Amino acid sequence: MEKLSVTLSRNRPYFTGYLILLLSGLVLLLCTSKEQSFLMLNPYHGLLLDWFFIIYTNVGDGLFSVAIFLVLLYLRKPLAAWEIIFTFLLSGLVAQVLKNFFPMPRPKTLLEHSGYPYFLEGITHVGHASFPSGHSASAFGLATILTLYSRDKRRGLLYLAAAAAVAYSRVYLGQHFLQDVLAGSCIGTICALSVYFLIQGQSSWFAKMKAADQSL
Repeated sequence: MEKLSVTLSRNRPYFTGYLILLLSGLVLLLCTSKEQSFLMLNPYHGLLLDWFFIIYTNVGDGLFSVAIFLVLLYLRKPLAAWEIIFTFLLSGLVAQVLKNFFPMPRPKTLLEHSGYPYFLEGITHVGHASFPSGHSASAFGLATILTLYSRDKRRGLLYLAAAAAVAYSRVYLGQHFLQDVLAGSCIGTICALSVYFLIQGQSSWFAKMKAADQSL
């Protein structure tokens, strides 16, 4: 089983880009409140953007991960396929546990009387399940696994951009604050790496799949 440092180095474009995004988000949070950062990230809304993000945010939904799983099984990429499913399940479990232990208000619950005009009727949720973002966890978990199995490592930047767009969609749609999507991205990335290394060194069944699997 390869070392973590080797994996990170081999996939440097993806992980370097992710680190830059993560640090940028943390700096913004350190310089502003979560309410201020939410407003800063939502300076403009339009009908086309609304519809795009309403649809695109589903990339972070479990059904999308299941669809990718089925596609990879059809393409005879079982190792990557199963790692995507296990990553989704693990990251979803971690996110749900944290939601229950750290109930935090969603943006609409906290800013309902602030005059913020872009909450979407029938789309934006209320309640106290803001932290962390499960969609972001799922999207970054999927992006990480796809990157690890990509032959062309530059493709990892496309996966990163796709996952980051899901995370931003959660803020744009008023479902989460910046800190929620950053936490979700960390959960997804860490769970993906954990599943990847756990499976790499485990049972003969997975070893056989690894031998049969090829880069994406």
